[in-house]
Amino acid sequence: MRLFCRFYTISFNSRAFFGDGKKIIPLLRGADGNLAVDPASNKFYDCSKAYKSDLEDIYQVTMSLSYKVNKPKATHEVYLNIENITNNRARVTEFYDPGEKGSVGHIKQPAVFPNLMYRVYF
Repeated sequence: MRLFCRFYTISFNSRAFFGDGKKIIPLLRGADGNLAVDPASNKFYDCSKAYKSDLEDIYQVTMSLSYKVNKPKATHEVYLNIENITNNRARVTEFYDPGEKGSVGHIKQPAVFPNLMYRVYF
């Protein structure tokens, strides 16, 4: 949506992304389901089960607001962009991490990320 006047412009934009969970190569697990990685021999992943399982779905909503003022010699713009306003922290991948509970670490989707900019166009 854009409101326009001779000297200023106000715009509002939004974007939504919905995607399936990322397919992964799972960590090695024993018959009982417990983690069975062997760091000494560099065996971490179960390649026989590669890409058969996936992590949770990923979704992200982004909104932005812009106010632009047109002057004869320069244009000034204030721009606010907010990424992932739903604050969804879906797991993107997993890895072996001996410091974590259960020794499984996860990289998660970034949290809410506001971005405020001021631009001058000459």
